[in-house]
Amino acid sequence: MKVRLRLLLPVVLAAGALSAPAANAGLVSGVLGVAAPTCASTSHPFAQFGDSNAYYPLANNGFENGSTGWTLSGAGISKDNEPWYVNGSGRYALALPPGGSATSAPICINLLDPFFRMFARSMSANGDLKVQIIFHGLTGNLTGLLNYGSFSSGDYTSWSPTGTVPSLLALPLGTTSAQIRFTTTATRGLWEIDDVFVDPCIGRIG
Repeated sequence: MKVRLRLLLPVVLAAGALSAPAANAGLVSGVLGVAAPTCASTSHPFAQFGDSNAYYPLANNGFENGSTGWTLSGAGISKDNEPWYVNGSGRYALALPPGGSATSAPICINLLDPFFRMFARSMSANGDLKVQIIFHGLTGNLTGLLNYGSFSSGDYTSWSPTGTVPSLLALPLGTTSAQIRFTTTATRGLWEIDDVFVDPCIGRIG
């Protein structure tokens, strides 16, 4: 199963934005831009795959600085790179052998629904890659855990951008940041991950 991870807005905010008259669309965009600023500079890394949305990168999203910003358990960095070089020239990727997991540094969460998307490859892995989102509050306290699902090894026999399946879980109350965690369920073979991005969706309001 190819997945794209979505953290949904509170229902009231989403309904208000969607029901705003066209004449007020610019106002809605301005208000949301102040309340939910984009967390970093954006680009369009998946445009060549038919996805024109703007994304911003996680810290060290291409693993060119080794494991900096990531917490690895039984995982490492491989000399490999997704072949489209959407981050520019690169030589490294995250490598997850059997039992391995990797957790990103916390990223800011906007009031608008962010999406996570990345590149993945299964190198003869006989199990899927489990994906979780960990939510934190202002003091770093845990506010929720989303056991989203998994990437199927059969769908990623070569480097591919991950797909687009939304989550139905609302952002937990009091959440200010989140982390993404990858865990392989394979007992042999290797998973690789590269170029992890977030789409805050703010550019599509108004």
